[in-house]
Amino acid sequence: MTLRMKATAGISLAVLLETLLICFKPCVSLPPNFSFMGESLGCDEILGSNKVNDRCGVCGGDNTTCKVISGIFKQTIMTVGYHKILEIPEGATQINVTEMTKSRNYLALRSHFGQPIINGNWAIDRPGTYEAAGTLFKYKRPNEISTTAGESFIADGPTSDILNVYVIYQQANPKVHFEYVLPTDNVVSSHSLSLTTGRHLGKSLFSLLPRLFSFWYIFYCYPSCMF
Repeated sequence: MTLRMKATAGISLAVLLETLLICFKPCVSLPPNFSFMGESLGCDEILGSNKVNDRCGVCGGDNTTCKVISGIFKQTIMTVGYHKILEIPEGATQINVTEMTKSRNYLALRSHFGQPIINGNWAIDRPGTYEAAGTLFKYKRPNEISTTAGESFIADGPTSDILNVYVIYQQANPKVHFEYVLPTDNVVSSHSLSLTTGRHLGKSLFSLLPRLFSFWYIFYCYPSCMF
């Protein structure tokens, strides 16, 4: 009985802390590895859930809601100038386009309509962050003396429109690696969803009681936090 009471008290305290974290999240900054009573926050912001984002960016997912598109542009001989090497589709995430070794070539980024975004019209931009298709691209050009790494475009996405990647050819292409992630169509039927909801409804309501009490406590004692 004593052990059970201690366990219940621990769970209630953890639930109260979780509620406090939800309430005061805009007011405090928590360390990334925050933990309490040996439990850490999951990607769902629930204490002790142990959930993490999968490759598709889904909290608690199993990498089945997306597909990874990757490849290497290998054409080595081209005429001097701009050459399209990749089309990044709408909805792409975790975008990475990188020269496999440094060269005198440059990477360039244009919109689907041909508007220059990075390194357009024979003007080479400085490394930095550039906005394109609803996301931010980080353009890296490593120091030409201290490293053999090539240029790269990196963005978290998702993209809101199609983007085109070019190489500004000046010497034999050292190959360009590209990779991005696209979501796949995963539709859950209303029938299976309703079965799952009905099966866990009673348990969910019972488990919510201490959280509802915690929210009421904060609403009553800390009204400024709720508004």
